[in-house]
Amino acid sequence: MIKIISQVTTQATAILVACFMLISQTVFAEPENEIEKVRAELVKMMPGAASAEIVETPVAGVYRVEVQGKYAYTHISGDHILLGDLYNTVEQVNLGEKASSARMAVLIDGVPVSKMIVFSPKEKKRHITVFTDLDCGYCRKLHKEVSELNDAGIEVRYLAFPRAGIGSDSHKKFVSVWCNDDQQVALTAAKLGQSVASATCDNPIEENYNLGLQVGVRGTPTIIFDDGTVTPGYIPAARLIEQLGLGKHS
Repeated sequence: MIKIISQVTTQATAILVACFMLISQTVFAEPENEIEKVRAELVKMMPGAASAEIVETPVAGVYRVEVQGKYAYTHISGDHILLGDLYNTVEQVNLGEKASSARMAVLIDGVPVSKMIVFSPKEKKRHITVFTDLDCGYCRKLHKEVSELNDAGIEVRYLAFPRAGIGSDSHKKFVSVWCNDDQQVALTAAKLGQSVASATCDNPIEENYNLGLQVGVRGTPTIIFDDGTVTPGYIPAARLIEQLGLGKHS
């Protein structure tokens, strides 16, 4: 009887040890690489980091983390986490902003111009993409300066961002503009507060709007340079021309 009990106890102990080892491997397993170690620490204070993009940087021990569509840099040491910007002192640039601009350029370049309303110059040197609303006062002010931008060689590409949302009157007006035989004339008329004949057709207005939400548009106009630099709000044409490196426009 003692021998039988001993065998049962031994078997039970073996099972418990096996279970503990399995739990240890699944729950308490060490992260497989440095990036996952970084993720494990970040998750402690930012649960969203579980699915965040984390990549190495040229600086040892510093990793780039995507946080709500923007980039931040982190260094973890023991119980401390450093999270912030990283600058390249040679190029004198914020590397997070540079990475964000590069990603933005890819996203915007992925939109065919056939899904935009475009005002092109005779000789194109640069281009800007503008998320715009028909009823926005500063959008209207910027539109009055499109000819000046075109004269400087800047192509203006409009993406629709009806601030009132999909299904709103602003959205419906944008659809009518898009479906007009002359989109440029209709857009200009709408921005002048003139009525545009109601029309419907296949259109990218909702797609434009959703892209704006994806890239973080919060207001209009939102201007995106061809290098992906984002400038929220109205900027006078003369300053835009200078910022795009085309000199002062007389």
